Amino acid sequence: MTHPVKKVMTTFPQVQQCLLGQNHLRTTKDNHILIIHPHPDIDSNLTMAFLLESLAERKMEVDVLHAYGGGFLSPTPFGETIHLQSLPYSFFVRPYFYYQRSFPKRLLHRTGLKLLHPGRQFDYPLKFDPFVFGLLDARRYSVIVGVDPFGIALADLVNKWVKRPLVYISFEMLFADELVSEDELELRKLERAACERTSLVLTQDDERADLFCRELSFDRHKIITVPVAPPPLGLGKSNYLRESLGIPSHKRIVLFCGNLDAWSSRDQLAEMVSYWPEKYCLVIHLPSKVNKRLARYLKRLSETGRIYISSHPLPRENMTQLIASADFGLAPYLPVPDHWWTGDNLHYLGFSSSKVSSFAACGLPMLVRSLPVFDREFGKYQCGKVYQRITDTGQMLAEMDQNYAYYSDEAHRFYQERLNPVQGMRKFCNHLSRLAGTGMENEIVESCASAPSQA
Repeated sequence: MTHPVKKVMTTFPQVQQCLLGQNHLRTTKDNHILIIHPHPDIDSNLTMAFLLESLAERKMEVDVLHAYGGGFLSPTPFGETIHLQSLPYSFFVRPYFYYQRSFPKRLLHRTGLKLLHPGRQFDYPLKFDPFVFGLLDARRYSVIVGVDPFGIALADLVNKWVKRPLVYISFEMLFADELVSEDELELRKLERAACERTSLVLTQDDERADLFCRELSFDRHKIITVPVAPPPLGLGKSNYLRESLGIPSHKRIVLFCGNLDAWSSRDQLAEMVSYWPEKYCLVIHLPSKVNKRLARYLKRLSETGRIYISSHPLPRENMTQLIASADFGLAPYLPVPDHWWTGDNLHYLGFSSSKVSSFAACGLPMLVRSLPVFDREFGKYQCGKVYQRITDTGQMLAEMDQNYAYYSDEAHRFYQERLNPVQGMRKFCNHLSRLAGTGMENEIVESCASAPSQA
């Protein structure tokens, strides 16, 4: 899928210099950080938002290449030192294309299309081609960060000529046993090659760190764990959902927030709600604008009278108010074999669920589908109920309601003891700052190895 190219708008100082005709070819690094984030959800990704806000507090200069599209809101500013550049999603999801076709061939192809179709707009401006960007702009960065397999593959390519330290932020994991297409196999090949040159990795917990090392033969001492979670919240209960959706005061609100797809039990929600006592209703909040087909599906769900739809995306600073207005949280993750990121990547979810961490931070008791992480953690923290059959969910809600304060307190305890990201993020930022300032990989490895695990 292609996207129309926006008029070039950028907060990148070096690109502004280029557009003004100023020489910006750097021969020395400026202690800046480049982050390549290949998704359009950077504003709603709790870890990325917290990372950028933390780096802004440290007055670190950071340039971020991120995707736009998919109906997501444009991110709100993270700080004066964080410079964002949006590019079409298609720019990020074809790293193997840049390896398979050399820059001269890409340029010749591009020129030919421009001559044949003078009004044609391309997926991305030429100055962001990995060869051009790597040759002209990568020199000014002291560290280059790639997010997920697509991001680290591009980061490694951009870094080809300047040899800066590479850092990998891993949210979605490729599992070799599940790869089926040539593109997926090529992506794994590029990811593995980049990891051989990677100095530091961020993932969510020990389980996912061990799996990452197993899949990529990576050094565990180079990994820092930071749960996907908001920093501690200072907001109490709110009435946002009742007031915005007209939900009666006697109704108990069960909140689902996030992407609605087969892997999030989209097709089971209506049946699930049918097993709930009448006092419970489901609210579905979506992080992006929906297309016409999904809008029709949601309309049918709302016609049941038991399901409310919150279809207007919110900026990250308003999400806490929305979540705090619910009574319970719903996390119905369902591993399915549709894509490489919906199988084992979901089965071994670990502490990578933004909805679970946000529910816990707000003290919401939770209904969650059985996964290894929930079977393990909810046995230690009575913060919710783990279901295997949707027919049991109504009774589980009623049981939690009978002792609501206890389950709510346990949710807070779960967040504080297992999901609070502050310590892990501080540790990661310290290592990132040190790496940016010195470029000394051995120093980072020794420091990571000597510190206790976060998760």
